[in-house]
Amino acid sequence: MKILAFLFALWTITFPLSSQNWIQVGDLNNTPRVMLNDTVSGLLYLAGNFRFNGVDTVDGFCAYDGATFTSFGRRFDCVSFGCDPAFMIARYQEQLYLSGPGLTIIDGVDVKGIARWDGTQWEPAMPGLAGNETPYLDGYCIHQGLFYSVGSFRTADGDTCNSVAYWDGQKWTGLGFIPYPDNGLPRVSRVIFYQDQLYVAGNFSWEVSGGQDIARLTNTGWELVGGGLYGGLANVMDMEVYNGELYICGSFRSSDGNVGNKIMRWNGQKWLKVGDGFCAQNIIPTEMMVYNDKLYVVGIFDCVNNNILASNIASWDGERWCNLGDSYFNNTISCITEYKGEIYVGGGFTEVDGQPCSYFAKYIGDHSTDTCSAPISAAPEPAKEGFSLWPNPATDLLQVQAPAPIESVWVFDALGRELLREQGSGERMSVPVGNLAPGLYFVVVRAGGEIWGGKFVKG
Repeated sequence: MKILAFLFALWTITFPLSSQNWIQVGDLNNTPRVMLNDTVSGLLYLAGNFRFNGVDTVDGFCAYDGATFTSFGRRFDCVSFGCDPAFMIARYQEQLYLSGPGLTIIDGVDVKGIARWDGTQWEPAMPGLAGNETPYLDGYCIHQGLFYSVGSFRTADGDTCNSVAYWDGQKWTGLGFIPYPDNGLPRVSRVIFYQDQLYVAGNFSWEVSGGQDIARLTNTGWELVGGGLYGGLANVMDMEVYNGELYICGSFRSSDGNVGNKIMRWNGQKWLKVGDGFCAQNIIPTEMMVYNDKLYVVGIFDCVNNNILASNIASWDGERWCNLGDSYFNNTISCITEYKGEIYVGGGFTEVDGQPCSYFAKYIGDHSTDTCSAPISAAPEPAKEGFSLWPNPATDLLQVQAPAPIESVWVFDALGRELLREQGSGERMSVPVGNLAPGLYFVVVRAGGEIWGGKFVKG
């Protein structure tokens, strides 16, 4: 098993001071690690290493309503200055869940790594995971009513699953992820659906082929995505679907043979760069968020796209990279979310632009001081001879032409969700798109054993 070790050093680059773009929220004494904008309760939940908010004891987990913080029980696994952080906060079937390797006793109840809030107290939840001293969950996604999760566990209700399983509200079902040598467990930390397939990522090796860190579940079993990542210290920190493509960020480097440096996108067929990515080889983007038609990335870095100074937060709009003004964070940003139409970040920072601003902050700028790269406007790939889509924009019928008999046609929206699937026979077919809402869509065609792709606008 690969051993991943990072040394996070404080940046010493000096950024010019700017007008105030960020303000501190609350008075946490340590780092938030994960946040959840909960649309059911209307609250923003935070979990992390913090123990106090000012004089109030919150023990690593609290809720924020835009004005005040609320505590949810006392944990016994906290020391004077902080707590072992929870890795996951989730809302599933109207219940609130919390999980992490250090999550043990809350208000005298042993929750064994996974807890559920019943409205008045915490209780053990989602039983059936085994294979680790304290099995816990890390990443999750909800798909067709099922709770897919990854973390650290070998079996799920008796199924050998190697850290990948789903929960239906009553029991776990393992998904038979790759066996691991030396009785170890793969470090799987993120899970997502893209084009109706389950993708998982993290820090794991594929012993059979030598690839690593990102895989998907197909009709024939698990396989690496695009051959996996390269580099002895590569890993994936986060995944998001944006503009119909799957984005990943982490510690992988272009100098090790990866297409992108610390960030790449997958279009269903191959890996592509995201502009020129991040400038340095030794930085780490940790989390992404899609908001207002942009992809926001946070972590510990100082530059994007070769020459845009960006202190630990930047945005990508599909064409160009931008910073959020020239503000300078003195330490890492570990998490980001939108809440009530505003951007919040949490991390290890204690100053912004040389002024006190500790651990949890809200963006109050107006983007007027943002600096952006020139639009990429990459030239389209050469058209594959014999393949075409028309008319574009389309209103009722989209015509598909391929150089071989068409087997299947799929239509996906900008979030990668499958909306249409049609079977074909000849080299040309009409796809009914009249019921689709106006917008941008992506087409995948299987013809003659090959995969073809394009996009169209529904008028």
